[in-house]
Amino acid sequence: MRSLPKESPGENRLQHDLTDLLARVARPGRYVGGEFHARRKPGATPRIVLSYPDVYEIGIANSGLQILYAGLNDATPAAAERAYCPWPDMATLMRARGVPLWSLESGAPVHEAALWGFTLQHELTYTNILEMLDLAGVPLHVAERGEADPIVLGGGPGTANPLPLAPFFDAFFVGEAEGRLAEIVAALEAPTRAQRLGRLGAVPGVWLPHASGGRAVATGKSGATMAGNGRVERQVFMGFAHTSPVTEPLVPLIEGVHDRAVIEVMRGCTAGCRFCQAGMWYRPVRERPVAMVVEAAARALRSTGCDEVSLISLSSCDYGGVREAIAGIRERFPHVRVSLPSLRVDSAAVVLARLGDEQRGSVTLAPEAGTQRLRDAINKRVDEQAFAAAVRGVFGAGYSGLKLYFMVGLPDETDDDVAAIAAMAESALRNAREAAPGRSRISIAVSSFVPKAHTPFERAGFAGEAVIRRRQELLRQRLPRQIRVRFHDVGTSLVEATMAMGGREAGALIEAAWRGGARFDGWSESFDAGIWRRAAAEVGIELGGPAWSSTEALPWRDVDPLVDDGFLRDEGARAVRAETTADCRDGSCTSCGVCGGEIEMELIR
Repeated sequence: MRSLPKESPGENRLQHDLTDLLARVARPGRYVGGEFHARRKPGATPRIVLSYPDVYEIGIANSGLQILYAGLNDATPAAAERAYCPWPDMATLMRARGVPLWSLESGAPVHEAALWGFTLQHELTYTNILEMLDLAGVPLHVAERGEADPIVLGGGPGTANPLPLAPFFDAFFVGEAEGRLAEIVAALEAPTRAQRLGRLGAVPGVWLPHASGGRAVATGKSGATMAGNGRVERQVFMGFAHTSPVTEPLVPLIEGVHDRAVIEVMRGCTAGCRFCQAGMWYRPVRERPVAMVVEAAARALRSTGCDEVSLISLSSCDYGGVREAIAGIRERFPHVRVSLPSLRVDSAAVVLARLGDEQRGSVTLAPEAGTQRLRDAINKRVDEQAFAAAVRGVFGAGYSGLKLYFMVGLPDETDDDVAAIAAMAESALRNAREAAPGRSRISIAVSSFVPKAHTPFERAGFAGEAVIRRRQELLRQRLPRQIRVRFHDVGTSLVEATMAMGGREAGALIEAAWRGGARFDGWSESFDAGIWRRAAAEVGIELGGPAWSSTEALPWRDVDPLVDDGFLRDEGARAVRAETTADCRDGSCTSCGVCGGEIEMELIR
């Protein structure tokens, strides 16, 4: 265990407390820091704490936080440190002993930072944010914070609809922050909290949520008027293709959820799946040159000691240099596995996967829906012939297992569409047994469709708990016993939908659930649907979220995703007609509205 720095009597006390605490909790390595490539900048200002609101093993694997951590420490005067959400055993001891949440780099209390940034990756981490604020001694509500409290800023894909978190956040950064880090740091040099907030509000992409129509709605203890700054445009980092990935990432002291080097080869996706928020949110596509990818992979492998490198993006098989990148890495590191985390449903993608990793035993494909009509409606351009060829390709290439992803609860879905999932899985089993007799395994994972902001289905509404449960049971009855099936928990989808589609009123639900004991809602062993039902009844919210008519103003209208509202409406209408839209990567512009001025696709070929 590393020793915490001894710089003051207060820190001496903290070190003593931590030594005792760590002896009493599971996995104490979560709380000590000292990882390879951790940056320490004693005396540097401003001090910024970055947090992924989940347990250490999950948070340290988040590539977005790794990018911000390296960028702030290596290219600005700031000292960026980290804090993750303590597991309940540690949280209980911290409250009993009066020990505030600390950062891993310096051991100093998080509440002493100038800025506390949270990655908002998905809705089921939101109660953890309140848990961390409380453990740090930072008032939950913006209006209760004073001069000495850090500015609490949220970023990541959750800012597509940040309204449920607005009561707890001073500011949000909407979009990709890499190109604005220096401006954010400069804003923190202002002498007062109110001035720092004001300067942050002038940084493109920063939204101050505490105003309505330009009118102040709250005043903080520091005297700062909580005025907002109007509609905010999502920021697109157009330096992506010219900037190397992180090649000296933090290497966890205990096993994380991913034990591999990660290289982001492409950002954005043009496939246009109508249910996919990320595909709309991260437009346009930007690709890194193959030589940069291969060199970055080589440096990351050497600096981490990993025996696997993952070429990540929303759809890595679509990266224009994927074959050359795999070949280049394998040529330099013949025994290293090169994984592609997302495969298209076609046989060529299977070949790519085998090129990079000869040792993998299984492959995952995502047809998403069972009928051609519904696949066309969601713009998943997969037909039965391509699916059958992909399945044969999987087992013909030597894999022994195939996992299929589907969804239920999609707009306009019928029982026949759900029954067709079982038929599709059964046909996959037949093709697998023909291609690889005696060694074929098929499993399926079935999630519940949750509508998200700034997608063609943003007005669709959640299908409802009763509908989802009935369709899960229908599918369970239709599937052959030889096919294993795993259903996503309906309760968590219900909660996710409530927050994904909610406005500011959903903040009261999050707080009531947290006060009722909700923590780590993304963990099956921790999620308690009863807590959320009681919280919903307490604040008068119906779980599941509303459907929005075509004439209603959407609550997240202050966030401009750069994707035109007209495009989203047109795509929604095409979904009703089960018409597909072509991938604009192939040369035909779909008029989504993102490209223009300095923003454009950057393809390597």
